[in-house]
Amino acid sequence: MAAVGKRQAGCDGCGQTVPLEELTTVTMPDGDAAVCCPACVPHARAAAEKPASLDQRRGTCDGCTGEFLESQLEAVTLPDGTTVDCCSSCIADAPQRDGDGADETTGADGTESETESLCRQCHELVREELFRVTTIDGRNERLCASCKDEAEEAGVVRDVELRKSRAREILDVEQGASDDAIREAYHEHVKRAHPDHKSGSRSAFQLVKNAYDRLREAEFDR
Repeated sequence: MAAVGKRQAGCDGCGQTVPLEELTTVTMPDGDAAVCCPACVPHARAAAEKPASLDQRRGTCDGCTGEFLESQLEAVTLPDGTTVDCCSSCIADAPQRDGDGADETTGADGTESETESLCRQCHELVREELFRVTTIDGRNERLCASCKDEAEEAGVVRDVELRKSRAREILDVEQGASDDAIREAYHEHVKRAHPDHKSGSRSAFQLVKNAYDRLREAEFDR
């Protein structure tokens, strides 16, 4: 709203300059305020009564309590199993539960032990490695197999990352294999999978490479 003189200002709708006392403030679905003249007020109120679209809906970050678009908030599962919504700044500071699943947990004696993982969709504890899913609106979720399948059927999935358990199957390495063992298995399999090899193909080559990249990523996650 641009003030003109002492008692006049511009309407945010039509831009006309009218006396201040004739202007009305209308709150829009995205939370912004529009200052309108009498002629524009009905149109502004009609727009304000429309439900906000998915991109306009706003939520509160459970960390800093700031208000953000829902698409800018991400669900984070805390070590106690509680799921909270956080902005990008608070995600980095939030203590997160290991959401990749039971087969990646190390016990107090240094051996790997089985635990449960919390699916962010059904909120059920499952004894399986969760799928790391990216939705079409950019949200990153950790889902059990059933919820992942339902999301794919609903057409809301953009990408599903290869699970570590599947990556180990592709490279034929055991759980807890050393970095050297994983690297050696990769070189062995990638040679056979190379398109120039009789038994290889482009898709097989890419699958082996993806498996190695996933296990390398898991190495840095530890």
